Amino acid sequence: MNLARGNRKKDLHWFLRQIEQVIINVLADFQIVAERDAAGTGVWVGDEKIAAIGLSASKWITMHGFSINVHPDMECFQEIVPCGIEGRGVTSLRCLGRTATVDDVAQCVIQQFGLVFDHERNVTMHEKGYPSCEDMDLELFQTLPLHR
Repeated sequence: MNLARGNRKKDLHWFLRQIEQVIINVLADFQIVAERDAAGTGVWVGDEKIAAIGLSASKWITMHGFSINVHPDMECFQEIVPCGIEGRGVTSLRCLGRTATVDDVAQCVIQQFGLVFDHERNVTMHEKGYPSCEDMDLELFQTLPLHR
């Protein structure tokens, strides 16, 4: 996303917090209370990380990604120390008793991204599952008014 374009904020911390808010809102839609944690980036449910975020930027153009654990094989996470913080774990929607699919969560992410970034849209998933990155960029990201 181009943070220098239009009335967007040139503030990577703000942008990261907005991405976290998208995820917090998505999880709330599945009746999961999640929050930020000062100890580490991402989104947490209690002492367990449910979503990770990666962010890089050059000349205010962000390259970002995030993952929300929907129903992964949790054995793969046994050796992971979330954000390098000992004594914390990893969780997922499935571990929290939710039966959402990746498609359900992806559709919710699209809607919440628009809401958090002040651009409400009724974006529906393409027949094959998810909007293409190109469609997302054209339909959603280019017109987002991001200054708060």
